[in-house]
Amino acid sequence: MVVSSVEQREIVEVPFIMPDGSILPHPALVISRNELQEDEDGMFYAVLISTKNHFPEYTIKIQDEWLNKPLGKQSFFITHLVNMFNVSDVMKRNNRFIKKNHFDEVIDVIINNIIG
Repeated sequence: MVVSSVEQREIVEVPFIMPDGSILPHPALVISRNELQEDEDGMFYAVLISTKNHFPEYTIKIQDEWLNKPLGKQSFFITHLVNMFNVSDVMKRNNRFIKKNHFDEVIDVIINNIIG
C-alpha cells in the first residue's frame, strides 16, 4: 500500500518502536500538523494506541464515541510513547479519525505527561 499523506487526528497502522527496542505494527494517532508533513517530505508524529494498559498514569481509555468508527476492542492512547514516522512507513489507513474536541484533550495530556 503506497500512502502519499496522512492527516492530523487520523488513526493509521505503523511499525512502532517499543521501549524494549522491538518493532511491532500498531495503530497510532497522528498528532502533528499537516504542514509539518508537507514541509518535511512526509514526516509526521504519532502517539501509540494499545490494548494493554501497563502504565495507567500515562494512558487514556479510548471511548467509541470519540471516533468516527470504533476500533473494535478496548484500547488506550499511550500518551508517553510518541514516535516520528514518514508516510512511507504507514502500513494501513482505515479512514478512522478522532473527533476534534477529544483530540485536543489527548494533546493536552500528552504535553502534560511528557513536558509537564
